Amino acid sequence: MKRTSLYFASWLLTFSFLFYNTSAFAKQYEIDKPNEWVIHHNVKQPQKSDLEKVRDGTLYLLLDNQIYVPNRQKQQRYTRLAMKAINQSGVDYISQLSLDFDPSYESLILNSLTIIRNNERIDKLSSAKMSVIQGEPELANRIYNGSLSLNIIIDDMRSGDTLDYSYTITGSNPVYANKFSTRKTLNWSVPVVQQKMRVLWGKKTPLHINTINGATDIREASNKYGTDYSISLFEAPLLEQNSQTPTWYDPYTQVYFSEFDDWGEVVNWAHPLYQSAIETPNSIVDIAEGIKSNYTKTSDKIAAALRFSQDEIRYLGLEMGTNSHQPTPASETLSLRYGDCKDKTVLLISLLKAMDIEAFPALVDTEETKRLKELPPSASVFNHVIVTLKQNGKRYWLDPTVSYQRGTLEYLAQPDYGYALIIDDQNEAILTSMSQKPVHTNISVEDNFFIAEKASEPSRFETKYTYAEFEAINRRSNIASSGLNSVAKSYFEYYQGFLNGLSINEVMLTSEQEKTGKLVTRESYLISEFWEKTDEGYEADFYASEIQNSVYEPKQINRNDPLYFDYPNIINTTIKLHFSEKGWGFDNNKEEIDNAYFNLKTAVEFNDNVLKLSYDYYAKQDHIKAAQIDDYLAQRKKLILATHYSILKYAKASDTPQTAADVLDSFGYSWLKYILAGYILVLIFFIADWRLESAKNIKFESSSFYAVSVSKFIMYSILSLGLFVNYWSYRNFKAIKERDNSSIMPIARGVFAFLWYYPLYKALAQHSQKQFNKNKIMPSWVAVILWLIVLASTFAYRMDEYATIVICIMPFLWLPLVSYIEQTDTRKEALHYNSHWRIRQYLISLAFAPLLFLGVLQEVNILPNAAIVKGDSLWPYQIHFLKRNRLTPENEDILYFYSDAVFDYREDGNGITENYIFSYYKNDDGKLESDLSHFKDIKEIEASYGKTKLDNTTIKVIKTDGSDFLLIVGRLNEQDKVLVEQINLRITSKKVIN
Repeated sequence: MKRTSLYFASWLLTFSFLFYNTSAFAKQYEIDKPNEWVIHHNVKQPQKSDLEKVRDGTLYLLLDNQIYVPNRQKQQRYTRLAMKAINQSGVDYISQLSLDFDPSYESLILNSLTIIRNNERIDKLSSAKMSVIQGEPELANRIYNGSLSLNIIIDDMRSGDTLDYSYTITGSNPVYANKFSTRKTLNWSVPVVQQKMRVLWGKKTPLHINTINGATDIREASNKYGTDYSISLFEAPLLEQNSQTPTWYDPYTQVYFSEFDDWGEVVNWAHPLYQSAIETPNSIVDIAEGIKSNYTKTSDKIAAALRFSQDEIRYLGLEMGTNSHQPTPASETLSLRYGDCKDKTVLLISLLKAMDIEAFPALVDTEETKRLKELPPSASVFNHVIVTLKQNGKRYWLDPTVSYQRGTLEYLAQPDYGYALIIDDQNEAILTSMSQKPVHTNISVEDNFFIAEKASEPSRFETKYTYAEFEAINRRSNIASSGLNSVAKSYFEYYQGFLNGLSINEVMLTSEQEKTGKLVTRESYLISEFWEKTDEGYEADFYASEIQNSVYEPKQINRNDPLYFDYPNIINTTIKLHFSEKGWGFDNNKEEIDNAYFNLKTAVEFNDNVLKLSYDYYAKQDHIKAAQIDDYLAQRKKLILATHYSILKYAKASDTPQTAADVLDSFGYSWLKYILAGYILVLIFFIADWRLESAKNIKFESSSFYAVSVSKFIMYSILSLGLFVNYWSYRNFKAIKERDNSSIMPIARGVFAFLWYYPLYKALAQHSQKQFNKNKIMPSWVAVILWLIVLASTFAYRMDEYATIVICIMPFLWLPLVSYIEQTDTRKEALHYNSHWRIRQYLISLAFAPLLFLGVLQEVNILPNAAIVKGDSLWPYQIHFLKRNRLTPENEDILYFYSDAVFDYREDGNGITENYIFSYYKNDDGKLESDLSHFKDIKEIEASYGKTKLDNTTIKVIKTDGSDFLLIVGRLNEQDKVLVEQINLRITSKKVIN
């Protein structure tokens, strides 16, 4: 909530100038001991070990918050924290502090800054580097609050040290008119050894204290300053919240201190703020008259005024000082053509007032939403303001900060923030429910498939989406920001995930429904592979995917907290199949699934050679209770089955195209097509899912590089057969290019990552020097050595020698670089996002895992190797098998060996010893047939080399008695030529001896 004015706009420019003047900022804080009202607490050590639950390498030993509210003087807030760095991550986390304050009404005193090492206190007030910088934590949201931040960099911080620091902020926002309120969360999801909370109340008015989600012991005492309320907790139980919970759900115990007696006092506080800004000068009246001249119905005037405040006034908040809650006068907002929620609200109310339409501000909280009803009265609990009015006996909620909203008043998407406090001093001051029964369909889908007569011919697919209310708003916003071509491309990529052989038939078209505010998109595609071949013929599957996606499976099934459920949510899906071929027939049918969570009605109708599948869905609640999860999943399973429909087309000779799979079937390799199809599907899904995620263009300002956890880097690099190393390198060079605006080619550097290992290290080392004044990665000479190992390993991989083993080892050579980038993401947003395993990554890993496992077993010679191997690499049990079955001489070592079997070397094999050449295989009866010949009995050999690495080389061994036998060997690494050379060498030497 913000106030804008020309004075503060100029003040912001002046403040921006002072950002570069550190001497001016230096006056904004002091260093001094705490005031005498502050109580000092000893830092206690934990009695129980919860170190495995510690995050960011930091154990919180003491959290101390003390607030003194005197009768006349300014408020003082004393904060003290003692945090122990249990590892290097903790050192990085706590060795740099940021203490925020608003210089327009607050002053900062740094009371202490100490490191505790081996029970010795080391004062860091004189050696730490301190500077005041402009904070602006909400700059990304186009909100400027003028806050400053005292940035402290602590020197000589070590693992095992405890940082103990405290500071006092004096002053409070004058906009609250000296009305006090605060709240404190008492539960943590990480270990906190000792927690202190204290409010020293020096005013004569009563202080109301409430606890939410449980009780806590609040001690009350009196002293010379007033009434002392204190809370003391030691090793309180941890509370971990499940994922995917509703925004309003908060299981943590909280204590609230408030000077407000009831919501009426909040209304009395807010009413003059808004009334002073609501006005109807000529500039406002002129706009209102223009609206009145274009519309006669009051409802249309309201909608037009709302659109003006939404579309003609851009969102921008200047929240310095009292501007956090004091609105800008409507005329000034109109002149500036920008404003925040309260400025837009005041302008809209002023426009409506100029048209004799009564409207009021309504304070809401977009996070607490319906939980607001449980909270005690306070002015600070609200974070947003909208407009409310009554028209024809119905209450409307209008949010002027929403963009791309269309439609008449009765069709406008109305926000539901749970409860609102209407700022109207003429009515009872209570929280008003914003809940309304949903009546409008959010998404309507109509899919039309025009199915060709022959299975080999392409079919046409047309789809029409109708978006209403907030779905329409979101889609308009997406199209406006990304562009229609980009959105169309993402839709095309989405359909490619499950429609084979898809191509665009017509470009995407959009249209608007002026009255209802609905957005309509139309797409047309051709499907060259509409049918999937089965043993019975051809099959095609259809899904109501929008409905299936709405009823999702939670990531955490065993849970204690409720699951978020999309509500209100009404979806209608119609799928029509237009058959060109006559003779189709389907039974009409209707079904319904009705439970506590949703209602689904399905209908199957066949008429005039058109099959119509109808699915009507609506949600009944906004969350699923933890105790209901199993039942919900059972109902979800029913919904998934009910929203899936299959049709079968029996094969005709004319329908059957000759495919690669059919050719393989003719040779008895039908199993191979299923494996290849599986890998192709996984690859298609991988690409489609990756492109869909890429289209979101998610960026993390807090991360300078592509941060990923070490564990995922190692596992995924191995399971992706080394491809993730290249992708990781590409992403980091891309980040470097964007940051430095350089002309490098990230793709090329990613593909040839092994060549750019050392340049990437140099870039990271420069970053480390800039950020930490030292190289935190590794010495340059170590980097050079690792680079040479990377090159050598890559060379071995390229030579197909121990390729799979190299894949398993290679990621570990990159760990110093990966680990450093992981540590640079201090806020962990990008790290957590990139380290999360996606479904596509699981699938590709599962697909490659058999190849990886097979490759390792081959390269360690447990399974037959793809290349000729030296005899000393065979396992003892393998050599024992050869000698036991008299396949090789008892007293000679094997020099070279190769088996053409896939899994079992006992199926076939051949090779040489110093004096013999041998070959064996199992016949159709499962018996071993073999030939073991001395080189003196060999006349000559004839080698037919394979044309590619995948083709085998055949060596025909011709004996002196005229008989012959064959050696089948692999071409990998051209070891077949080495074997031929060794055989010829021994044949020649034996002849010379004889």
